[in-house]
Amino acid sequence: METKEYEIKEEKVDQDLEEWIKEGFSCHALEAVGHEGDMRGVTFVARDGDKLLGAVVAKTFWGGLHIKNLIIAKEYRVLGIGKALMERVFEKGKELGCRFAFVETMSFQALDFYKKIGFVEEFSRSGYDKGCTFHYLKKEF
Repeated sequence: METKEYEIKEEKVDQDLEEWIKEGFSCHALEAVGHEGDMRGVTFVARDGDKLLGAVVAKTFWGGLHIKNLIIAKEYRVLGIGKALMERVFEKGKELGCRFAFVETMSFQALDFYKKIGFVEEFSRSGYDKGCTFHYLKKEF
């Protein structure tokens, strides 16, 4: 194959580029292992009327449930809303065929919370700004 000149530049990811990337990963996975991976979004939200109390956003990923974001409004963090949201997303993950959940959290975030609800730390990576460590956890279903 002949090498041609090309340009590399920073761009924002638009829908066309995102689709091209997803298609590329999907095709490669199909060629390599005969499966493209199941990636479905799952979101649960806790509200009191119009007031947003908390939310969990997850995505199925190759038989696992990736917890992408969990946020609880500061004034509601001790009421069990986070645990209730996580229980709901675990149930949904199991329904969708996930065998485990996984999450990443920074040292100043919710490490103790995740451990308290059954996650086990697999490894951590230090060296981030402000002395922070990134923790990787897993919970078997």
